[in-house]
Amino acid sequence: MSLRTGLWAAGLGLAAAIAAGSAGAQTPKRGGTLTYMISADASPSFDGHRETTFATVHAVAPYYSVLIRVPPDNPASTTEFVCDLCTEMPKPTDGGKTYAFKIRPDVKWHDGSKLTAKDVLASWNKIVFPPQGITSARVSYYSMVEKIEAPDDSTVVFRLKYPSAAFIPALADPFTWIYKKETLDKDPHWYEKNIMGSGPFKFVSYEIGQSIKGVRNPDYYHKGQPYLDAIEGIFAAKQSVRVDAIRGDRAAIEFRGMPPSARDELVKEAGKEIVVQDSDWNCGNIITANHKKKPFDDVRVRRALALAVDQWKGAPALSKIAIVRSVGGIVFPGSPLAATKEELQQMVGYWPDIEKARAEARRLLKEAGAENLKFELINRNVDQPYMLYSEDLADRRVEEDRRDRRAEGGADRSLVPGDARRHLRRGGRCELPERGQSRPRYQQVSAADGLSRELRRL
Repeated sequence: MSLRTGLWAAGLGLAAAIAAGSAGAQTPKRGGTLTYMISADASPSFDGHRETTFATVHAVAPYYSVLIRVPPDNPASTTEFVCDLCTEMPKPTDGGKTYAFKIRPDVKWHDGSKLTAKDVLASWNKIVFPPQGITSARVSYYSMVEKIEAPDDSTVVFRLKYPSAAFIPALADPFTWIYKKETLDKDPHWYEKNIMGSGPFKFVSYEIGQSIKGVRNPDYYHKGQPYLDAIEGIFAAKQSVRVDAIRGDRAAIEFRGMPPSARDELVKEAGKEIVVQDSDWNCGNIITANHKKKPFDDVRVRRALALAVDQWKGAPALSKIAIVRSVGGIVFPGSPLAATKEELQQMVGYWPDIEKARAEARRLLKEAGAENLKFELINRNVDQPYMLYSEDLADRRVEEDRRDRRAEGGADRSLVPGDARRHLRRGGRCELPERGQSRPRYQQVSAADGLSRELRRL
């Protein structure tokens, strides 16, 4: 069960620029190397089909092609899709259940061999119908697909069980990279540790936890592109390192975003040399409970967790220090498909009256026999927004406990808001106090060790 907390990121990408005006209005210049920051230690693997993190797509996507995509010059569109490997967007037949894509004849793999529909078929079969032992993170997106065929080297046909307006948007997912059939046939796990695609850049090197480098693909099928000679992604999980790199002109851009304080600091120092793009973007926080383990197998417990978080008060507070700022649902705020505030407030987890919501949460926990629920929240060791978000939750829990104890006439001086935040910052674990305990209990562990141990335990 995945619980989307409803706080969405403020996209505060920072790019060094010399020319005035919007980036979209500028005439592209050829040549040069783009050095950009990736706000993670590394990608878990290189396989886009199995991974879900920005660390993978930011690092590896430039080396691959996809079948279709959102328009590069209008990425915010929710209704427009264009071809990458196909020649034109097909019109569905058979009552909306069949889509036949013609594949470009001029696409080469980076090893010089020709890409055909057989490669596209093998890649999409791996995504939609993964064989045993292979992980496909988005297999549920394609539940409407009955089968995929390649009647010849230039045609791929998707046959659906039923017409679905969700099919084309799902097909344009940016992680659905096309792999070489010959390689997959030899080792379906090969792409987890290796890179060889047909995209705008050719892979050169990777230093674990340091950088990933590529050079312009001279045989790229979109003629005249890419404009750059080379790219280099620098891994840096700490925000301070990324800010210093941009400040010192060792990197040109941070694609993922920075909180207001870091943004304002760079704008103040660099002035017109910095261009800021500011918008809500798809970076929802998700809490995943193991529904196979008690008490999370009980829907009442999962519902209680959703009710306990104060979305409407948390968003303004976090927006001052983190890249989350807007309350949203499944679709990110600002999209024409997004729920309105009034619609959100009717949903569990978005009630405007937090006291009413938490009273219902307590009732549900009591009914489920889980009144004194305790659990460990295992978090990513990425500062924005994950660590800050969990720290905020921990400190709010301490503050609420202080308030409750004061109301009951008890002492509260031993509980200090900020203790949990400081300890989690040092890579530790915080177990918040039950009634009658004087302080939170802390345990010092590395984030990586803690995550590994808890994954094995769960």
